[in-house]
Formats: sequence, structure tokens, C-alpha cells
Amino acid sequence: MNVIGLLGGSFDPIHYGHRTLGCAAVEEVALDKLIVMPTHIQPFKQNKKVAQDEHRLAMAALAFDGCDKVEISDYEIKKGDVSYSYDTMSHFREQYPNDELFFIMGADSFINVEKWYKGEELLSEFGFIVSSRPGYPEKVLESCIKFYKEDYGTKIIRLRTKMPDISSTEIRETAMEGDSISHLVPPKVEQYINENDLYEDLRELERNYRWTTVL
Repeated sequence: MNVIGLLGGSFDPIHYGHRTLGCAAVEEVALDKLIVMPTHIQPFKQNKKVAQDEHRLAMAALAFDGCDKVEISDYEIKKGDVSYSYDTMSHFREQYPNDELFFIMGADSFINVEKWYKGEELLSEFGFIVSSRPGYPEKVLESCIKFYKEDYGTKIIRLRTKMPDISSTEIRETAMEGDSISHLVPPKVEQYINENDLYEDLRELERNYRWTTVL
């Protein structure tokens, strides 16, 4: 039986936090495979504009370039609908019926899983690999882990590695200002963003906003 971890997200853009989380899961849990999968539309971001699917998929591949055991999946993008985690995990369970599947995520998202679409089923049927970040209240996470284990029998693995405190919003805003994002994303991702002017439209929107407010 192989152990497979799934790391999903908008990845708009993917950054060092995502890479750190995925690589830590591979190393600490000894994953046989890490599936990195950009979502098409996240349930919580249905009205939010994101970079085009092909760009986010390309950036995911660049971020994990050279990493062993990593597979970049376009499943949710090709599906072309709202990406519900339970449905996606169920799909991969059908693909890997004899293997053990884990959903990989940060503590901020993990504590709210019970409230997600089919969250109770997700907790009952799949395992989780969870990482915290510097400054996150450990008591909150430990309490949540205890509750999920007792109520749903969830298999939960805590990573020793903590995620860097980075957000994709921070990166887009930094790029919008024309400042360097080299400390936030892998070099190949930064190069891709710059070469494709992915967040140039944000700078233009900001310029237009400032101009109209002056008028």
C-alpha cells in the first residue's frame, strides 16, 4: 500500500509556503506520491478573479520542479466546476483504491473542515497532514485535532515543519507595486510571473482607481 498526499489550492500564485508544506509532507510522512493540484474554482472564492488556469498549472509545475515523487494534476481544472474537496478526494480514492490518501493543509484551513461541503464525511473517510505556522495558537490546533479524532476517528499527522507566513494576496499586492517577490516565490515562478505579466492588470486597476479618486 502506497501513501499519497494531495495538496490543492488556488495557487494564485503558488509560493514558498506551498512548496515548504508539500516537501515537508513528502519527507516527514515518507509519502510515495505528492499530488499538487490547482483548483478551478474554490467554493470560498467563486466570485474572485484568479489567474488563468493554464498559468496556475504552469506555476505549480515550476514551483516543484526537481522535487521527487511530485505529480502535478489538472483534474480539477479539466473538470471545470467548483472544486469541492470531498468530491476530489473521492475521485482519487477511486483511482488509488488500495492506497492510503491524505489531504495536506495548513492549520488555518484545517480547523474549519467540519463546516465544509460534506466536511463530516471528509473527516470520517480520509486522513489529514497538517502544518502550523510561526505564531499560530497551538492550543487551538491541538484542541481541534483532539476533537476530530474523537468525533470522527480522523487519522491526523502533524508536521514538525512550520509553513512560512506567506499569502498569495501579499504576493499579488507586492507584484502590483512593482516590488520584488523573490523572497516569496521560487525563482522560476517569479520569472514566469514577470514574463507573462500575470498581475499587470492589478497594477492597471490600481492606477485607474487612484486617477478616478483624484478626479
